[in-house]
Amino acid sequence: MTIHKWFPTLVGVGVVLVAAVGSAQTVQPCPNASNCAQVTVGSGGGKAGDVVPIDVTFKQGPAGGAAGGLDKTAALAMTIALGSSGTPLGLADCTQGADGLPASVKPDAAIANFKVVVENAYCGGTRLHCLCPAPGGPAPDNFLNLVIYGPNPLPTPGPNPIDIPVLPAGPQKLVTLDLKINAGAAGVIPLKVYTESADSTKPQYTAFLSVGDKLAVDQTCTTTVGQPPCSAGATSQVAIINGVVTASVSCGGDCLGDGKVTVDDLIKMVNIANRTAPLTECPAGDSNGDGEITIDDVIVAVNSALNGCPVG
Repeated sequence: MTIHKWFPTLVGVGVVLVAAVGSAQTVQPCPNASNCAQVTVGSGGGKAGDVVPIDVTFKQGPAGGAAGGLDKTAALAMTIALGSSGTPLGLADCTQGADGLPASVKPDAAIANFKVVVENAYCGGTRLHCLCPAPGGPAPDNFLNLVIYGPNPLPTPGPNPIDIPVLPAGPQKLVTLDLKINAGAAGVIPLKVYTESADSTKPQYTAFLSVGDKLAVDQTCTTTVGQPPCSAGATSQVAIINGVVTASVSCGGDCLGDGKVTVDDLIKMVNIANRTAPLTECPAGDSNGDGEITIDDVIVAVNSALNGCPVG
């Protein structure tokens, strides 16, 4: 069958990623979450430089008693936006593990028999944008393309059919994302799953949510006879609870995050401004979030040292 979105189509033991094209059709949201599958993105908070763990949780739809269906979800794909503009958030640790995932993407042990893929984790080949670019490369993506499917590992092809595993009934944590709050981030940063029921368009290189059952049937929306999945007038079968990261406004120049700016902090900032120290020694010194420390940032820090850090 043809899947209309970027989604792992289970063909034998292979997985094919299909890119979405064009704008979304008009899809009605799930009218009752208890009658739908559910995806929940957690929330957290902190200040610039902090690492915030965010859980992505899934719950199957109500039992249907058939071989496939909404209660037999076996694979899903989604894009999680990491903010509405700029790059306020990023992966805390891009070290690539043996499973190909960045260290900051941690699958739950309950889905050890599923493959977890971050499709835009690394640049290379024809991919010029990613979450973890090399030093001096492009700005990191402000979204994460997540795919989960089974079995893991994929079995060797043979004469017998492959049993496609079904995700836990849940609510079950699928992965934890360790997100770092970047310098200059402030306020409420949305963690949004793009869906055809909430979004008429989506940014380039992202995907609308898509789920499939163990029979490789798209269960994202109610089907309409004679029309492709999620066509105009369809109703979403997945309820989404989006999350947020709340970034508190840090004190400009408070390198240690202890609520004050000291002479040592000012010296660090001057060294960073003179390119003799990295910004990582004092990300709070970058008061306007432009990726460097200038005389304007030093003036902000001097004012904080003389007058005290803002309260609240």
